[in-house]
Amino acid sequence: MRSAAAPSPQEQEAEAVEFRLTDLSRFRIPEQVALGPHGDTVAIIVREADTKADRWRTVLALADGAGALDTIDENDADAACWSPAGDQLAYVAKAPGSLGTTIRLWNGATRAVTDLVPGLTAVSHLTWSPDGSELAFVAALDTAAEEPAAGRRCKPPTVVRELGYKVEGIGLLPAARRRLCVVRVGTGAVRCLTDDKMDVAAPSWSLDGSAVTFAGSAGRGSAVRARLFSVDAAGGETRQISPWEGTVIWTGRSPDGRLFFAGQRTLGPCQRSTLYLLPDDSVEPVDLLSGFDRRLMASNRGTTPAAVFLDDKILFCAREAGCTWAYTVSLANGEVSPWLTGESTVIQGMSAADAAGTIALVLSDAHSAGEVHMSDLRKAEPRRITDLNSWAAHARTGVAEGISFRAPGRAEVHGYLLRGRPAGIDGPTLLDIHGGPDNAWRPNFSPHYLYRQVLVDRGWNILLLNPRGSDGYGEEYMRSPLGRLGFSEEEDFLLALDCLVRDGLATEGLVAVMGSSHGGFMTNWLTARTDRFAAGVSMSGVANWTSLYGTSWLGPVSVPIMLGGTPDEVPAQYAASSPLTYVKGVAAPTLLIHGERDQMTPIGQSEEWFTALRREGRTVEFVRYPSGGHLFMYNGALSHQLDYGRRVIEWLSRHVEGVGLGRAGTTRRQDSE
Repeated sequence: MRSAAAPSPQEQEAEAVEFRLTDLSRFRIPEQVALGPHGDTVAIIVREADTKADRWRTVLALADGAGALDTIDENDADAACWSPAGDQLAYVAKAPGSLGTTIRLWNGATRAVTDLVPGLTAVSHLTWSPDGSELAFVAALDTAAEEPAAGRRCKPPTVVRELGYKVEGIGLLPAARRRLCVVRVGTGAVRCLTDDKMDVAAPSWSLDGSAVTFAGSAGRGSAVRARLFSVDAAGGETRQISPWEGTVIWTGRSPDGRLFFAGQRTLGPCQRSTLYLLPDDSVEPVDLLSGFDRRLMASNRGTTPAAVFLDDKILFCAREAGCTWAYTVSLANGEVSPWLTGESTVIQGMSAADAAGTIALVLSDAHSAGEVHMSDLRKAEPRRITDLNSWAAHARTGVAEGISFRAPGRAEVHGYLLRGRPAGIDGPTLLDIHGGPDNAWRPNFSPHYLYRQVLVDRGWNILLLNPRGSDGYGEEYMRSPLGRLGFSEEEDFLLALDCLVRDGLATEGLVAVMGSSHGGFMTNWLTARTDRFAAGVSMSGVANWTSLYGTSWLGPVSVPIMLGGTPDEVPAQYAASSPLTYVKGVAAPTLLIHGERDQMTPIGQSEEWFTALRREGRTVEFVRYPSGGHLFMYNGALSHQLDYGRRVIEWLSRHVEGVGLGRAGTTRRQDSE
């Protein structure tokens, strides 16, 4: 299936329009959809460039079934949801002239539901009461917040007493936990249903509107154990409804009132997430996807439902290789069946109007950065209703081809290849490594990787491999690197390079490696342990797992899972899996790219790697981006995104293109695992 009428290869070649890095600011990307209950109007959260402010913003637009688009709010709108009657649209947006956020309503005109409540921040997870009179939401309410005293030149110090005190994209968290709140739509009166003793997420109403179910935890952040609770909507005592513990990203009620939720029982990376049913007569939830060896895909911000109820089935999305497909699971027998697939289809959002039997979908594929489609909920025959990026329809797009590699006695390794030249022609190749490790490269077109299109036009082949640890290939495949991080991925990458060289798709001596996050770790790792690479670009990478354990916002949870224990429990494993152990082996000129405000892999990781490389006399440049977070190359300042893309192309051009051929590659296996 294609999400847009894609031009044929012959038409593309005839047009011969090349992408430029500056085209990034021209894209409009649909991120969320909310379909009205009558199935005739779609609210769309569209991400677009604000070049004057040098940033991305999100606007709220409405589209009818014919695709006519009308923007109704440009103030960083988020989390749109329709009232049960379909006469009002609620959403979160920045208050004009303020840094705060408000809940707003649109019903032909826009008005604020809530004023700027002092201390109310991080508003999310909007959900309507069944009668449409109230909205439940999650927000932090820091009643202790105060302005600096008159004449004080700086903020007072922050006191930290527990883990989970910072988070990526925000930094230091306020002292207050997120509470469950309800606002009366007619009056704007806000009441809090929970106190500051637990952190709240994923609320949903009971069918009669008398109670709200939610996930609550004693800690803060996304990597803490949560339990399921219920509270009277008018206010009252909170009661736990199940002893189940794990992560919960969504709760919802079926038309007959049964409670479903999505999450994972075990904390941390490389874990399977699934759908659960909590029966009325049992406190132990039922795993609805127990026989389905793929990871559920859903938003943890309450912007996209994890499930859509369809007669006696549930519709959900899961990763399949690099794609995201839709499936149904039968509530009668647990049978899982594909609903919407496609060789490059990535479903990025969905919203259903059950009564109308209609669903809205955000679909991306090899030729599209994302468009909104409508479909009959039971037939899965989507038709595109938006044309947000018509200007790019005839650009020359490098299409990711599926490619697989296998070694005797090992699992098949799958990925994608962007070809800039045919087999048998010498030229440069880039190994581009994804983050995670429990993530996967996708075959859909993304404007955030325009450097690839530029390189392909210059004759580069680009390998996007999904090594062991990637999701979309089953739980065993995803969990296989745990306890031997770096080593299994190295085997997969070198196998793939050997095969590309053998097949004339890569030339020894003209291979570069780059990646972000876990991909930055593997860039550091591979350039230290092999001499296969003429250059490396490490973005937001890891050099030292011991220091990352104590400084990353997810370090105390994620790192012990990946390495098999804490630094004091398995110190040898931390040393064996840290690139710093092998730094003397680095020969490749290395470009380091890092955001100053990265809380996932703090910039100290690249500082350690830079210092080590300089002490060894290696060629290295270190580029630090002010205000940049872990994913600044996707959501940071537009000028920073353009700058990093230019630097990547320039670095690879300088150190790879034109380098002499015939360099033999070997692997340094010092200090084996």
